Amino acid sequence: MAITQAMCTSFKAEILLAVHDFRPTGGDTFKLALYTSSATIDANTTAYSATNEATGTNYTAGGSALTNLGVVTSNNTASTGTGYTDFNDLTFANATITARGALIYNSTPSANSNANTALTNAAVCVLDFGADKTVVNQPFTVVMPIATANTAIIRIS
Repeated sequence: MAITQAMCTSFKAEILLAVHDFRPTGGDTFKLALYTSSATIDANTTAYSATNEATGTNYTAGGSALTNLGVVTSNNTASTGTGYTDFNDLTFANATITARGALIYNSTPSANSNANTALTNAAVCVLDFGADKTVVNQPFTVVMPIATANTAIIRIS
């Protein structure tokens, strides 16, 4: 079993089909689910699954909704630019849990009619924590990278 950090391949195609709406108001709902080291999630993951999802105190299957910070464009040079989006850090308060990684997914894909198949809980990206992370009756916080054209969690350049 392995968790490999990646932007999901299906997400890349779905962006071109207008399946995901990253507007902070009126856009889709993006969630983050935690997984154990027994999970197999990577670039080939297409949707949220409860298989090998972490369990514990103050964690609900399916994870929690992320606060979307919207879409930004940035010109890195005169000839190129980057579009990116980011989310606030996510904290599971007073949790007792062990997780090795996470999946960000869209629980409300906005344009299923544009895709070849109906989408449910469409995968966006996989996060690998590098090792098991454990808390006992403490906050479990997933810290998102700084939102810039070079470091945002989701970026297209």
